[in-house]
Amino acid sequence: MAQEKLLSPKELGELVGLSAAQVRALMNDGRLEFVEISAKTKMLTMSGWERFQRNATRFKRPEGEQPSLPLGEPQHSSL
Repeated sequence: MAQEKLLSPKELGELVGLSAAQVRALMNDGRLEFVEISAKTKMLTMSGWERFQRNATRFKRPEGEQPSLPLGEPQHSSL
């Protein structure tokens, strides 16, 4: 099994078009997974970045379209 290359925040940022500070902020928020090598060294992978992108991608709903409620929730009509 081939091991995925580990990237520094600066290297990942250069590949995806973000600054190292923006990458570190995503790591600190817990939104971007990383491998902790030591207390000061945290590395990232492209597969982790791809998972972040999938989870962070949102689509704008057309106006007037309401999200569906979970089963069992009563629907409220406008007054």
